[in-house]
Amino acid sequence: MPIRLLGPVSVADDDGRELLPAGPRLRGLLARLALDAGRPVDAATLVDALWGEDPPSTANALQSLASRLRRALGAERVRSSAGGYVLDVAPDEVDALRFAGLRRTARAELDDGRACAVLTEALDLWQDPVLGGVQDLPFARPAAARLTDARAAAAEDLAARGLAVGRPDAGRDTLVAILAADPLRETSAVALARGLHAGGRRADALAALDRTRGALAEELGVDPGPELARARTELLQDAPAAPAPPVGVLDRGSGRARPRALTSFVGRADDLARLRALATSARLVTVTGPGGAGKTRLVTEAVRDDARRVAVAELAALTGDDQVAPTVLHAVGGPELALGEPVAPDGVLPRLRAALGGRETVLVLDNCEHLVDAAATLAHELLAAVPGLVVLATSREPLGVPGEVLHPLGALDDGHAVELFVERAAAVRPGFEANGQESSVREICRRLDGQPLPIELAAARVRSLEPAEIAERLADRFRLLTTGARTALPRHQTLRAVVDWSWDLLTDAERRAAARFGAFAGAVDVRAVEAVCGEEAFDLLGQLVEKSLVVAAPGEPTRYRMLETIREYALARLEASGERDAVFAAHAAWVLGVLEPVEPCLRGGRQLEALAVVREVDGEAVRALERLIDAGDAVGGHRLLAALTWSWVVRGDMASLIRWAEALFALPVPATGTDVALNASLHTVLRAVIVPGTDVRAESAAVLAMLPGLPRPWHPVVALHAPTARAFLDDDRSGLLDLVATADDPWLRAAAAQIAAVHAENAGDLDGQRRCLRAAHEGFAALGDRFGLGMTTFSLGELEDLAGDRDAARRTFTTAIALAAELDNADDVPQYRLRLAALAAREGDAAVAREQLRRADEAARGSQDPSTAAWLAWGGADVDRRLGDPQRALATLHAHPVSSGDGLGPGRAQREAVVHGITAATLIDLGRLDEARVEVDAARRAAEEARDGPVRGQVAETAARLALAEGDPARAADLLAEAVARRGALHLGDPDVVATMTACGFTPRA
Repeated sequence: MPIRLLGPVSVADDDGRELLPAGPRLRGLLARLALDAGRPVDAATLVDALWGEDPPSTANALQSLASRLRRALGAERVRSSAGGYVLDVAPDEVDALRFAGLRRTARAELDDGRACAVLTEALDLWQDPVLGGVQDLPFARPAAARLTDARAAAAEDLAARGLAVGRPDAGRDTLVAILAADPLRETSAVALARGLHAGGRRADALAALDRTRGALAEELGVDPGPELARARTELLQDAPAAPAPPVGVLDRGSGRARPRALTSFVGRADDLARLRALATSARLVTVTGPGGAGKTRLVTEAVRDDARRVAVAELAALTGDDQVAPTVLHAVGGPELALGEPVAPDGVLPRLRAALGGRETVLVLDNCEHLVDAAATLAHELLAAVPGLVVLATSREPLGVPGEVLHPLGALDDGHAVELFVERAAAVRPGFEANGQESSVREICRRLDGQPLPIELAAARVRSLEPAEIAERLADRFRLLTTGARTALPRHQTLRAVVDWSWDLLTDAERRAAARFGAFAGAVDVRAVEAVCGEEAFDLLGQLVEKSLVVAAPGEPTRYRMLETIREYALARLEASGERDAVFAAHAAWVLGVLEPVEPCLRGGRQLEALAVVREVDGEAVRALERLIDAGDAVGGHRLLAALTWSWVVRGDMASLIRWAEALFALPVPATGTDVALNASLHTVLRAVIVPGTDVRAESAAVLAMLPGLPRPWHPVVALHAPTARAFLDDDRSGLLDLVATADDPWLRAAAAQIAAVHAENAGDLDGQRRCLRAAHEGFAALGDRFGLGMTTFSLGELEDLAGDRDAARRTFTTAIALAAELDNADDVPQYRLRLAALAAREGDAAVAREQLRRADEAARGSQDPSTAAWLAWGGADVDRRLGDPQRALATLHAHPVSSGDGLGPGRAQREAVVHGITAATLIDLGRLDEARVEVDAARRAAEEARDGPVRGQVAETAARLALAEGDPARAADLLAEAVARRGALHLGDPDVVATMTACGFTPRA
């Protein structure tokens, strides 16, 4: 599914047909997500990108836009994730990301000819205008500028590589186009001129330089930079173009060698390109970021091949402001220092000016954070006095000097983080590869926030630990990561030293706020910070961001987070402060204040809005619940679980629900209350469904005993408990039907009807099931409850399938999928798609069946239920056998025994009946009837134990097919009659059942 951003924004299917309808914001959403393909983009960032300072009046405008994009591209392509959305496509499917990947490949290529081919391929991806059709959206202008700058840099690289292999015209057309659009770009003018000169067109080359020189004078009133001036002098003297100096040659300015790096430089290509560009256009650039982000290494790489004189002043070892200027003078190489003469303090600045004057110099001030005031003052004075000076600084906070341009250094992307780990691990353990250990390596890199130094410290541990062991021990990372290089700065030798250095630079108030901030699990807005850390935290938050202890994510509202390593450190400091319990209590209270008001909205028309609120604090809620359980606070734990539980039901995350319910009910149950009753009711239902052979009568009776003491109105889930228990424990659904007829709460009426339909289905009462489903469907539709509507829609589709109307079933299942996908329900969507695959397989449409299986598998990746993968395998086996490959089906069934489905889905007996039934059908196809008989008998025993009407009917149909294959049509007819009695009807949408009916002459009664 190719996505074009380097031209008019578009996306096409495999046949080249445009998939998106018209509309700049819809295309803008695609473009913004595509720029981060495969990575989540939070909702606040997307709203800011699409609406800017004029946000939409409705809260669900972004959700509506995302739903339209899902319908156009497919629900599996546009997924909700981490409070936002992610476009799930490979980077190579997005032309802008493919372009960036090709540029990285070309940079790493030593052969100039091969590099030319790669760069040409990259530039061929372009078609003006970039981001066409969305250029008026807020995000598009800066994004287009970055992409256009990258294109120009690639063309310049191509021109330089072309000169090296005798191709002076390489990149020429692109450079001409770039200069037509931006005549002030000196580097492009120089690249074009050198290519023209090498091709024998000296006059054209001079004209190209003079056009840019004239544009600079006319539009900006400035002279050209030294590179253009030098190139023009070369052309006037008819001298050949000077090749770029190889790594390790002498610095022409200072005579000092710039040695090759001792280790590879992994990732950061975009950072490096931007920093190099800034070093030619800005006077002061400060690279900021947390300790261990790789600021020093990035600047080192940026200046390694700079033609100007480069002086590096390392400030980390200094202890006083008065040492900064002399250290810089020494780095620059002042003559007095060279002779060993002492320099008076008041004489340093004049000598620095003299040493820097008359030559273009790049001055690197490395590690400024602990002397930031002195470094800022010196930089400001030197920049004002020395015209040819450029200062590159590294610091954990900005210098705060007028004209300063910041380059915040973030995390390595996932791929480069893994690459760095593997390279550094192979250096200490020859032959190390990530094969078979990718997930552990990825987890290490993720939990170390993609920061290079911690990753390198972790990689050094592979001498004695496997990656999985390192990942397991990261909970105690400050003891684990202590193996830095002996020659590194002391604060870079251990992970604790890295964070100690930053922490020690804070004021007492900042340390207190930072320690409290450690209570958060992820990104939060300023209201959360004030609620948990105190109102004074607002004034300190900006300082923590400035000092790289907290990361600010732009958006509306701005959200703040700590890197995991810093958060672990902050929590240790919070523990030591004695404030931990109070801060944790404030954190839990804030979470409850967010969740409890929206909990009722999870059942009705505001379901999506409520889910969006829950998702924003999901991680915080789980962290708070974990702490409450660890502290033995059952009262607080039940209150928080009650606020969370229905959101997990709606999203199909039964794994979280059962895990936390089990943990909470391991504590002494507090006195009865609405929260306890709700949690106990759902816990009882889950145990009945999930744990094979569980008798939940005692648990159910305990819930019923709580009801008289509860204030009314009861929570609707609590109100459903008694009639539901009576239906499934005593086979009496009259209580549910009473609720359908008389309940005041419309959601309660619809839910009771849906549960009554399930009971009727199990009893083989199709008419009752249909009546109840229609009532439930009507009720949920009136309320706008997508969860209930999706379940009832799917069940109505099953009835259509049972009646043999495959087209109606297909339409209904597709609607159910769309509803479940809106909720990000990773449990229902795979199962629904499995049914579409089965429909297609029965019709012999292999392409559709395989595609639905693929999409089901993709949807299941978000499921926390281990049974989902097993059900998909069993369903896939049935698809294989119906498409004429029973051998493959049998192999799949043998590879996924019944036990592999242990999880949160249907119970053991239902699983056994279904799997033995599919296996029997496959063996019948293969003519292995004796083996099929064993499987049928096992399926019938399991179906009787399950007491599940549809399963009993399905197994009876398979048994009838076997009887017919064994030459006993009378028994086949009897078994089909049994299937009707068990389920209420035969499966007329199954060609095997229809063929068996026809062959044995069975006709169901009307």
